Amino acid sequence: MADGLAEFNFQNVNALKDSIDFHFVEFDESEEDGFYLSSTVDLFRIHRFGTKGLSALKLPGEFKRWLSKLTLKNSVFHLNHIFNLNNYLIARLLNRHKIPYLITPHDSYVYCKEFRSKRPMIKRIYRDLFVHFIDKYVLDHASYIHALTDQCIPCLRLLTNRPIMVVGNQVKDLHLILNMNNIENRICFIGRSDIYQKGIDRVLAGFSKFVKSQNFTSPVSLTIVGPADPASDQLRHDLCNDLNLEVGNQVIFAGKVDEAERNRILSTSKAYIHLSRFEGFGLSVIQALSAFKPVIVSRQVPTSDVINNYHAGIVVDSTEEIASAITAIFELSEVEYIQMARNARRCYEEQFHPDVIRPKLLELYSKAASVEGKN
Repeated sequence: MADGLAEFNFQNVNALKDSIDFHFVEFDESEEDGFYLSSTVDLFRIHRFGTKGLSALKLPGEFKRWLSKLTLKNSVFHLNHIFNLNNYLIARLLNRHKIPYLITPHDSYVYCKEFRSKRPMIKRIYRDLFVHFIDKYVLDHASYIHALTDQCIPCLRLLTNRPIMVVGNQVKDLHLILNMNNIENRICFIGRSDIYQKGIDRVLAGFSKFVKSQNFTSPVSLTIVGPADPASDQLRHDLCNDLNLEVGNQVIFAGKVDEAERNRILSTSKAYIHLSRFEGFGLSVIQALSAFKPVIVSRQVPTSDVINNYHAGIVVDSTEEIASAITAIFELSEVEYIQMARNARRCYEEQFHPDVIRPKLLELYSKAASVEGKN
């Protein structure tokens, strides 16, 4: 699956390029401060400023001069992410010049108590200070805050009262069909093998409990697709050993694969499983929905409420619930399974398809750029 932020920007620009004139600002550490180059690539304007040797507390002088000379009408800057010092420096400059901006605080779950309580004390103190003095300024001076799901709002409201508009990620249609003749006795996960955050340990523990209790004539396997660093790879092998799961038979670590192989694994799997402890959005979950896949997701996946409302899968918390959810999906009759698969596709089409998200994004940009959206 694509990197979340890169995919977010690519899909937004691709969807709106006929309606919005996009300019990108790039800070280039390979070029000296004072360097500026403007170029056009695929109809997009890119402004590149050198930052080599520049203090982390300073913005390029050429960028400041460029910004001060801009004549803007019906325009808005779009900042992304959190824990970003450049966002703070840019927000202060934009505020000084009375230029509106919106911020998409990906991973805003980090502001909530549930996440903070899991951090070491020293890191928690440092992050709390950064959030209070840096992130809060960026949020408090934004024209609009772009939340990716409704679950982001309570976390953001701990810091700011600025207007929030919820617009989900638009997710490209994989154009995979439902073919019952090709479905295999497999569940799959696709993504980065961060054992704790992505809940790979939860997946393995739940699958192990399912395997021990299953009474199916044909064995069920689990395929995990995506990169893993050496430490994570060793840890997941150790977990399989502790749980008496046979790697290469019951559990397959496919590693990084090309798009065609990823789509083959997804389309032929019975269900998709994603049990993150913390998740900004979960692009791969929505891609699975687009492919008619019933999904098993943790409560912490921020689209879990939408999935539950559409009966497009099963939301779980405990190891017992994970095992029961896998059992429930494999015990569905063909008619029941097809209904859940179609629910998954309908959830995607009505909530996350580009045709649904595109007008909402246009409305967001329009509001953020308007007089009413300014401070």
